[in-house]
Amino acid sequence: MKKVVGFDQKVQLHQLDFLAQEIPRMGSRDALYQLVDERLMADIGGIKSRANARTILFKIWFLVPSEQTSLRDRALNLFQQGSLEERLILHWGMILLAYPFFKDVVEQLGYLFQLQNEVTSEHIGRKMKGLYGERRRVEVSIGAVLGSLRSWGVLESGKRNTYTVAMKKEILSAEIKKWLVQVLLIVTDKTVIEINSIAGEPCVFPFDLSIMESELLGDELEITRQGIGRSMVGLR
Repeated sequence: MKKVVGFDQKVQLHQLDFLAQEIPRMGSRDALYQLVDERLMADIGGIKSRANARTILFKIWFLVPSEQTSLRDRALNLFQQGSLEERLILHWGMILLAYPFFKDVVEQLGYLFQLQNEVTSEHIGRKMKGLYGERRRVEVSIGAVLGSLRSWGVLESGKRNTYTVAMKKEILSAEIKKWLVQVLLIVTDKTVIEINSIAGEPCVFPFDLSIMESELLGDELEITRQGIGRSMVGLR
């Protein structure tokens, strides 16, 4: 069975921002669809391409599974007071939840950037086609993810289709860190993560995440000890 791709069009940050800002204000799903469609006209001329972009945006922030609505609602609340960097990581976490393909691309990028300073589009293409198959849709979606990451200021492009990591974005909010750890536990399908290793999780490579145990205390997460000096965090 072929793995689902889905994320096959470049998404702009201001489009994500607009939807996250409007969801709490709009009482009707149809009205929100119409509002977003009108906003997208400034960026996308074609009706089909605009509908495709809207589908991606709504899957990220609006049409979330019931078991993730509380995470989404917390993210919407955090978004209202967040800095530009914090808003980006909230979008990032919601996309990780919505699109496993996006998660796999950025995870592969994270692994590669741990080994080298530059990554080529051909290299990431081989990695992803090994996971998803030699399909035209896979190739298109790789380009969509890489194009999105460039436009968000996460990647910088160089000669010969090479990419480097832009300056890492620092996240200071303890509530956003706690929220992100919940997302990571879900998307990586891990029971626990060592707290000291969270910053090194490949799928969050663009962010500077220094997390203390005290920042993760609360009802959502559980802290356990494994051996001397190893603190683990998992979902309750």
